[in-house]
Amino acid sequence: NPDRVGWIRMEGPAAAYGQATLLELEYLAGTSASFDAIVAEARLPVSLQTSIGARQAWSALVSTNYLQTVDARPEIGRFFEVADLAGSELPVVVSHRFWTETLGGPRSVAGQTIVVNGRTFSVVGVLPDDFQGRGGLFSPDMWLPLARSDVLNVPASVRGDDWLLMFARLRDGVERAQADAELQALSSLLPSTSKEARPQRFAHFYPMNEGHPEIRGLARFAWLALAIVSVVLLLACFNVTALMMARANERQREIGVRVALGAGRARILRQLITEGLVLAILAGAATLVVAAWSGDLLATFALPAPIPQRLRLGIDRTLVGFTALLVLIAGVFPALIPALQATRASVIASFRMDSILGGRPSRARNVFVVAQVAGSTLFLIAALLLVRSFLKNAAFDTGFDTARTLVMQVDPSMHGYDAGGARVLLENLQSRLRSLPGVVAVGLSDRIPISVGLPSRIEYTADETDCSTVECRRATAFSVGPGHFEALGVPLVDGRDFTALEMGRDDAVIISEHMAKQLWPGTAEVGRTFRLGEKGRRVSIVGVTRDIRNRYVADWTAPYVYRPMPSDRWAGDVTVTIRTDQDPRALLAAAKDQMRALDADMPVRADTTIEMMKLQLWPSRTAAGFFLICGVLATVLATVGLFGVLYFTVLQRTREFGIRVALGATPRRVLGSVMREGIGLAVPGIVLGSLAAYVAARLVSRALFGVSPADPLSFSVTAIIQLAVALGASALPALRATKADPMVALRQE
Repeated sequence: NPDRVGWIRMEGPAAAYGQATLLELEYLAGTSASFDAIVAEARLPVSLQTSIGARQAWSALVSTNYLQTVDARPEIGRFFEVADLAGSELPVVVSHRFWTETLGGPRSVAGQTIVVNGRTFSVVGVLPDDFQGRGGLFSPDMWLPLARSDVLNVPASVRGDDWLLMFARLRDGVERAQADAELQALSSLLPSTSKEARPQRFAHFYPMNEGHPEIRGLARFAWLALAIVSVVLLLACFNVTALMMARANERQREIGVRVALGAGRARILRQLITEGLVLAILAGAATLVVAAWSGDLLATFALPAPIPQRLRLGIDRTLVGFTALLVLIAGVFPALIPALQATRASVIASFRMDSILGGRPSRARNVFVVAQVAGSTLFLIAALLLVRSFLKNAAFDTGFDTARTLVMQVDPSMHGYDAGGARVLLENLQSRLRSLPGVVAVGLSDRIPISVGLPSRIEYTADETDCSTVECRRATAFSVGPGHFEALGVPLVDGRDFTALEMGRDDAVIISEHMAKQLWPGTAEVGRTFRLGEKGRRVSIVGVTRDIRNRYVADWTAPYVYRPMPSDRWAGDVTVTIRTDQDPRALLAAAKDQMRALDADMPVRADTTIEMMKLQLWPSRTAAGFFLICGVLATVLATVGLFGVLYFTVLQRTREFGIRVALGATPRRVLGSVMREGIGLAVPGIVLGSLAAYVAARLVSRALFGVSPADPLSFSVTAIIQLAVALGASALPALRATKADPMVALRQE
């Protein structure tokens, strides 16, 4: 019942991406009468000890009754229970993938244990391979009890923050409106872990049939993709219609004979439509085979992000029914027009020799060919615009060095380090990395501009506005340690870097140029103060950096504020940036070895910034590839359609061409006649397709980076390609026309 189960999201100015605190979960679960259960999930990277050392795995910390609430059923073993939480070995439920790939896939969970964050867990169950969970595309390796998050070394600051995704099941007889009304009433009584006043937060229930909140925004893109593919299908139908019209014209004499022998019009219609349906059924069967194969292929693709993902695509009854509907439409309608045209012809006219001697393509047939060329032109221009946008986006200056940097991510807190021990560990790591050949600089921070995950946002104002009650402007915030700007290659345009004495303090900041211009346009910034955060504390600007682009590569003008690394932040997830004077890939192994030399049990994630950039460029690259595939398919369809129509036309006019040659027409003149006919069909399609592409590009101009909607290169290259394709499609029919034998034509006359 997807309308009875769903997500509870926190909303409001102070809500962080719909997530809740542990206190809010406990309060709602204990007081709400509208739900059978309210449970939660938190995503957490963990350190997994293996026979070859430590590696990172991804877990979901869940309520004790979470798996039962989401209707999961174990493939092996059972779920954990409240009684399991008091044992010396805490319970864990693992995914089928983890069970087979990491643990070898034994048939029983008895005696199976794993070491996570230095703590031994007993495997009590295995979930089936088809269990997706309720976390969107996120597919964790294991599920751990949220109630014992303390033993996993999750910092208390995190456990008191917004970090839980809530999931609930409505009670029988309770409607969504009733549940939402109760949640609204309870929202005013929600407990807070913050000592400071903050804006009101509200809880809302979203049933599953509306889609996962994190990926609901992708629905419009899915509908757009369906619309685009539907246009390609429409072009294919135009193709079949044009070819069947040409074929029906060639069979005019046969149809006339059958009518003369007593066949009714309805019977002829049924025969021609049946022929179209047979083609469509064969195509539909092939479609299901290709869909099954492509579903498995697409499931192997994932976002270029360091988290486990699962995209489940399968053939179900809905898909089969939808395919059957498409088969019916694509089989009947393309065959209907040629069938009606063929059965309307006069029986006497069909026996006249000149009806097939000088047969010309019908106007309707030409319209279908022109529509195919227009559609393929539209797709090709769109593809070229998006490809050029992607290339410009990838080559654009990000404001920091991406060519010679690599990034390591470590989380000492997950392995039992406190803030002091983590700082010593990271400073030793920084020192060892600096000693490696080719290393120019090493810096520490909580994240870099292209890191995966949700960026930290903070309010700021230059006046005395109270940001705890009024919504202020927000900036992306970074916590940075020694050497960050030098390692990332971000120059200071004014002022200085943080000093060692300023580390851990909260009264000094460095801001970006854009933020400085927002605060004080046209005046000096270093040394000035402004209010930062909900508390509205005064901070002093010690430096101004060059603008950079954060997370999404096209985002250039967002304000950024950098604060010294807080003393408790050293024990969290820390990013180590290494800038080199050589190919950074050559230092990946050596950099990991330095961490293992300090702590062999500490998992390390390391990659070059160029690889990390792939996630930022993934949307534009995917859009360009999608339109390029559609453009190629549409062009192939248009080529086949143009070739087929001209070929059938030449067959019908073979005697005409023979007579023209007998009367003195040269082969070159006959060739030119057919070629002009092909170009005459292509040019209107190119013009119409170009106009449609320009209008569409203007509508989505915000998605184009550094490329004009009227980009002359994209339009001219497409026109050249289409003209070349039209010439190629016309060449073979034209050559056949030049080989018409005048003696055969005269003898038949």
